Amino acid sequence: MRTLFVLFLACLSFNLRAETLPQRIEASYDILKHDIKLAEVNEIFERHEGHYRITSVTKPVGLLALFQPETIVVSSEGEITQHGLLPLHFKHSRTRNHEKNSSADFDWENNELTLSSQSGIKLLTLHPFTQDRLSIMYQFAAQPPHGRLEFKFDMTNGHKVNEYHYQLNPAQTVQVPFGNLRSYYLYTPPQKTKWKSELWLAIDHSFVPCKVVVTEDDGAQLVQVLRKLNIEQ
Repeated sequence: MRTLFVLFLACLSFNLRAETLPQRIEASYDILKHDIKLAEVNEIFERHEGHYRITSVTKPVGLLALFQPETIVVSSEGEITQHGLLPLHFKHSRTRNHEKNSSADFDWENNELTLSSQSGIKLLTLHPFTQDRLSIMYQFAAQPPHGRLEFKFDMTNGHKVNEYHYQLNPAQTVQVPFGNLRSYYLYTPPQKTKWKSELWLAIDHSFVPCKVVVTEDDGAQLVQVLRKLNIEQ
């Protein structure tokens, strides 16, 4: 199953103004399926002297917590450049299913990407602007998507690298537990199956993702909605 959190990097040409990137972002999300809450996600983004670190912790709730009491911890750290976030190390770990753990190391000097997972270690060519699946969620806070209507990028989850293509609708309003938010709406072009991915970026809140919907090949949907948000400039 394609992961919910496989989302979005704009390969933007704007120069980054460090003062526009928040010092710290704390965001909490609910994960829903068929309007039933399955899990809670708590994320912290921090920047310090040209570097960033993001930590995301997902914990199941309700019946899922009873039958699959597993915590997922994902982290990304790297540098902040004129093109936004430049990841150096990514790690995805589970408290129970260790065979699903993975990591990625980015060697930008030699254009090499090292992926580590249960299937072994892979050394791949590192393409410009490649992101990991967590840094991608905050790339738009560093590089707001002004003036772009289409985005293509590479993203890794530690197991593999995929190319993604999204289009942008510049103005929508979306209602989430945090509030009624002006948003940019990103979506994938039509696919051969029902699969599609949609993302809403909160315009007035540093373009933090406020809603994510992934529709699987069979039509089933996973929804991630913003519940709490605190931003320190």
